[in-house]
Amino acid sequence: MIISTQLSQLDEIIAIENISFEKPWTRSQIKDDIQANINSENWVFIEDEKVVGYIFGWIIQNEFHLYNIAVHPNHQRKKIARKLIQHIILRVAIQKVNVILLEVSVNNISARKCYQSLGFIQTGIRKDYYSKGDDAILYNLEIN
Repeated sequence: MIISTQLSQLDEIIAIENISFEKPWTRSQIKDDIQANINSENWVFIEDEKVVGYIFGWIIQNEFHLYNIAVHPNHQRKKIARKLIQHIILRVAIQKVNVILLEVSVNNISARKCYQSLGFIQTGIRKDYYSKGDDAILYNLEIN
């Protein structure tokens, strides 16, 4: 089940963030984003009453910037990330967004395959974006 992110879910989100990324967002960054909710789309995937995945992003004019998505390692390979992205696509299309933008590590093959299977097109590369030798692949999805 996908529901709007609540501040009460912060600890669960932080736990997933910390286990998923070498350079995780800080508690205050995530908390601030949950509380901001102006032009933000922040959603969690709930399974057995626990947060097992999340997606965060901002609408800026007619663009949606997807900047954080993760699924707990124990719940990967269940198409949860795909469902979260599809949810965002539907949500932002209603809001007259024309394109979804994101970047992902060149080394994150499973995420790249997921994005490509949903129709995202590679539009560029940012050298050493995450760290030396870890480039970011830029993807766009035109939706309107």
